[in-house]
Parts: sequence; C-alpha cells; structure tokens
Amino acid sequence: MSTTGSVGAPSTVLVCLSGYPRDLVESWVVGAGDVEVVLAEGAPLAQVLPDLERADIVVGDAARRYPLDAAVLARMWRCRLLVHPAVGLDGVVDLAAAAAAGIRVVNAPGYNAEAVADWTLLAMLTTLRDGVGADRDLRSDGWHARPLGRELGAMTVGIVGFGAIGRAVHRRVRGFGARVLCSDPRPLTASDTEGATQVDLDELLAASDLVTLHAPLTDGTRHLLDAARLAGMREGSVLVNAARGELVDEAALVDALRAGRPAAAALDVFATEPLPPFSPLLDLDNVFLTPHIAAGTQQARQRVRALVRDVIRAELGTA
Repeated sequence: MSTTGSVGAPSTVLVCLSGYPRDLVESWVVGAGDVEVVLAEGAPLAQVLPDLERADIVVGDAARRYPLDAAVLARMWRCRLLVHPAVGLDGVVDLAAAAAAGIRVVNAPGYNAEAVADWTLLAMLTTLRDGVGADRDLRSDGWHARPLGRELGAMTVGIVGFGAIGRAVHRRVRGFGARVLCSDPRPLTASDTEGATQVDLDELLAASDLVTLHAPLTDGTRHLLDAARLAGMREGSVLVNAARGELVDEAALVDALRAGRPAAAALDVFATEPLPPFSPLLDLDNVFLTPHIAAGTQQARQRVRALVRDVIRAELGTA
C-alpha cells in the first residue's frame, strides 16, 4: 500500500482498491488541488481500512478482492463517492449500507458489452464445432476424421437477460442468420427486441439449441437454472455462461452434463473463483472453460478507466 500527496492534512483523499498504476490514478486528479492518492496494491483489507476511514473518494476493486459490506462502509464516514469499475455490484458493494452511509455509488454498466458478446460468440462457435477437441486430437492422435459440427445460422439461440450484453449478442448471432429468442423480466417492445422473440424462460430453454446467460445475479436469479430447468433444455443443446456462476446450480450442471442434457457447456464464470483444482468441471470433455476473461479486452479496459476518470474529475470539479 502506498501514498502520495503533500505534507499535512490533504483536502481530499482518494483510495484506489483496483490494481491501477499510480501514474494513471494521479492523472485523474491533476488540477484538483491538494489530493492524496492511496493505492491498496493488494494489501490485506485490515491494512487498507485506516485509509478507507479517511477517504473522500474510493475506487472499488474490479477483481473483487475487497468486499465493501455494511461493516466496512459504516467505517467510511468521510466517503462521499464510491466508483466501482465493473458492471455487477453483487458480493462487492452493499448498496443499502452505502445509501445509509450517504455514499454515492457509481458503477460501469455497458462498458464490457462488446467484449463479453465477442467471447460469447467465440464460445458458441468453439462448442458447436468442438474446436478444442479437434485441436487436442490432432496434436495427440494425428490427422483423422471427426464428427460433423453444426452451423450457428441453423440454430435457435436463447438469450436470458436482454440488457446491453444480451442485445450485443443478439446483433452478432443475427448476422449469422440464427433465430433468436429472449427472456427478460421486463416486457420488451418490438423496438427493444429488434427481431428477437420474447418468451418465458421455460419456453426458451425447451426451444433453444444454444442458451446464453446475461442476467444479473440477485436473490431472485441465484440458481435460476436448477436441476429441473437443466433437464428441460433441448436435446443436443449448449449452455453458455459469461454472466455469474451462481446463476446456475453448478452441482446440478455437472450431473446434467454427464447425462448429456445439455450436451455441452461453455463457462467463463463459476460459483467459486478461482475455479478450484478439484472441480469436477475440469474432468468433463464436453465443457469449454475460461478463467473469467470475457470482459478482458484492451478496448473494454480503456472504456472503464475513462469512465472512472470522468466521474472522479466531475466530482473534483476538473472535468
């Protein structure tokens, strides 16, 4: 943990919990007068707490290492602004406690939509053509025939959650000619769906060859796909999840994949992260796994850092 600023009591203290370089964070406060910048640099929360207690502005941790629960937020008595450089706040910021403490919370909705939609398309195509298996078999067994793949344009794609990411996925799969169904708790207009057909979740699961999850994690969506709903998926279907691991009952998913319904899955998020080395998912050949990288593009990083910069400069009056 490191600090820069002038000697004496600063007018403003900014604590950055994300692993951003110092020169970047300091560039956000140029022209704002006497601002002390404190970087957590991965230090234990107990070591960071004294600085959080005197912080006026806090940049949250995109890597989710520092959960700001009610107990921590109650100690942030000076804080007036918390900028969280991610979309989801579940498990990292207690919004009710922040409101009670008078802390304004700003997150970054939509910054990663294009990146996650790109990964989702990658996952669909890789799974439909078993790209990982083909590469592995060529390396180990040499050139030989393999089972036929499937074309994305011939599929029905079900998108669960039709926000910024869901709509970005829709734009991509529509370009392949796929039929698109969507499920969302909000009633969507024809303008909203842009050619997708809104149906309820169970109908979507039964009718879709590919089901991709883009819903937020809430008390109402935790284990949205349980054993019964997984069993209701179409024969030969594929499940894609780049949203939150706990949208799916992971133990039930392992059993379902072993039983062949869904026939395959592509997962970037998990109930426990990092994925434990003893996870049964690692033993399944019909699963494509990546380590929560869907939002990890250079462009998405630039967008979220620009958003954080702009919010901080507006707060400091230097925008």
